[in-house]
Amino acid sequence: MKKSELHNIATTSPVLLQFFASKNPFHVLIKLLPIIGLLTWLLIIGDANWLTSILLLSIGIGFWSLFEYVTHRWIYHINFKNRRVKWFFETFHLYHHTVPKDYRVLNAGLLMIYPLFFLFSGFFFLITLDLTYTAWISFGAITYYFFYENIHYLIHYKEYKKGYLHKIQKFHLYHHYRNWNKNYGNTITIWDKVFRTYDKKYKKFVPDTEHKTHFILKK
Repeated sequence: MKKSELHNIATTSPVLLQFFASKNPFHVLIKLLPIIGLLTWLLIIGDANWLTSILLLSIGIGFWSLFEYVTHRWIYHINFKNRRVKWFFETFHLYHHTVPKDYRVLNAGLLMIYPLFFLFSGFFFLITLDLTYTAWISFGAITYYFFYENIHYLIHYKEYKKGYLHKIQKFHLYHHYRNWNKNYGNTITIWDKVFRTYDKKYKKFVPDTEHKTHFILKK
């Protein structure tokens, strides 16, 4: 699909896009500060023991890692028929696939972060019926969410030659340039293995010259 054929927030409403996207992870962190402050206060006044706290924190981390996969696979890759729904969701993935050089859509903004936070925190509270427990799960989810935002930005920042970033970059870019139906994870590969969308061919994938021009940092 050509850029000219895309109709979404990024192509039609650059002012509105500022509320749905962030320039980089630092701007994401600034927007997260009120949430972090609220959760920190709830944790300080709470009375959960350390073992329960670690368990709830881990649940939050696991929840976001799974949500990351589910959203990527079953929402961002849907070809919505409704024009308005497509206009909204196309901004955050199909457009990113088609125009990888538009770095405005690499990280989420206020109107993505806060609705999801209140939605998930409300869900956690309905399950636990406890503000402290909800705060610990939410803190775990927010922590992993911020980790995700950093990794997605770094994957598109420059080419890495070794380590975790090298592996996850090859995994993600293989999804971008070779097979949109495989390797949906942005930070880990476990959920792709669980849901059988893991393609080990990514290990042999090498970004070509054209792919490298999409990185933020130019050599």
